[in-house]
Amino acid sequence: MMNIVTALESNSAVIADFHAKAARVPKARWAESRAPGKWSPAQVAEHVALAYETSDALLRGPAPGGAPRFLRPLLRGVLMGMVLRREAFPRGSRSPRIMQPATVPAERGVVLERLHAAAAAFDAHVRAHGPAVEHPFFGAVPLENFIRFQEIHTRHHAAQLPG
Repeated sequence: MMNIVTALESNSAVIADFHAKAARVPKARWAESRAPGKWSPAQVAEHVALAYETSDALLRGPAPGGAPRFLRPLLRGVLMGMVLRREAFPRGSRSPRIMQPATVPAERGVVLERLHAAAAAFDAHVRAHGPAVEHPFFGAVPLENFIRFQEIHTRHHAAQLPG
């Protein structure tokens, strides 16, 4: 298993790649859905920023709600375990409501600055955190796995950007 510093470095590289790819999306396509019922590049980028904001918030304290505590180890082992092993999200996965982007896409600069700030805060809080994070659906998750999950998520959405 990789250590936290190595995991953060790998995650930072994926964020930088995502940011660069999002910055290259032609202005005319930024708010354009890639297919009926699919998010625009702006919404994909906002969703990734929301994921880092939400994950950063988990590092600062447990989130209310989520799955019943007795189910969390099962969800961690099956769902999170599958994503970590396959390094991919299952087809048709749905995003939690808290990470749904706005229906009206924001300007590129606003979204990319938000992503940059959220990723930097996530990195800083991971470095100051203990060995695990309490996730509302997965329970106690080792930080290395939490970082890898974020990286896989970011890579998954980078593939949805044009170019």
